[in-house]
Amino acid sequence: MADTQSTQTRTKFTFLFLAKPDHTPECTPVVLRFDADTEAAARAAFPGWELVFAAKICTQAPCRVAFFDYATRKGWEFDSAMVQEVRNV
Repeated sequence: MADTQSTQTRTKFTFLFLAKPDHTPECTPVVLRFDADTEAAARAAFPGWELVFAAKICTQAPCRVAFFDYATRKGWEFDSAMVQEVRNV
């Protein structure tokens, strides 16, 4: 039976960091992404990395994207607020 997953068990934010490994400080930074409730928890997931905070994104924020093809005069819209997560138990 399928049911929706409670939002109470989801992390509240996605944290983005620009990061370099401690043992290779001259390398180009990469973007690391981690879902957590706090910045401290997200930083704790990357021991051995030099992290520079880049963004804190609310995971509950809706995302709406629309596309329009002028040649065919057709449009498409995606609204994440309308999508429900379903998992099989």
